[in-house]
Amino acid sequence: MMKPAKMFRLSLLAMLPMAACGPAKTSQPAAASAATETTVTSQGEPYALHLGGGALTFCDSRGMRRVNLKTGQDAAAADVCPLKEEANTACSGLGVDVEVRSPPTEPDDVVDLNGSSFPMKGRVHDCAADGRVLAIATGSAVSLIDAARNVVIEVSREGADRVAVGGDWVAWADGAKIRAVPRN
Repeated sequence: MMKPAKMFRLSLLAMLPMAACGPAKTSQPAAASAATETTVTSQGEPYALHLGGGALTFCDSRGMRRVNLKTGQDAAAADVCPLKEEANTACSGLGVDVEVRSPPTEPDDVVDLNGSSFPMKGRVHDCAADGRVLAIATGSAVSLIDAARNVVIEVSREGADRVAVGGDWVAWADGAKIRAVPRN
């Protein structure tokens, strides 16, 4: 019998679009086909999520872990974990011109990117970028802002603490549960 930390499940997740405010365009409905989701459970709080080379890497109480995104296999990685950093709630240092606003009387943050304003569902917990795609985890959702197309795509209606985006994947962690789905 497998230990819970090594268990994973594959399920289907539809990529649901979310409308953007201001001069931004509204995204079209996602294709009818659903994306494959990979889910793993960390031991302790996961951090340093990174996507690349067909794998998701992260750190937890066991050290660096590597999950093959095709097979879902979770194994120890040879790399050393970096120091644990605070989540990027301001979306700063990502190589894109972005600002997070927290209107004082509103429960939701607004992300300003390339002259467009995108209302989020909840307060921003973490941000990550891959080129012109910004991944945002809030307390209520995980979303991608595609700056090239000026649209927001909601990838999860559940909130998250950490997020990563890279290659063709987006991943997020909520507690010990880490999920990854293809971006398109």
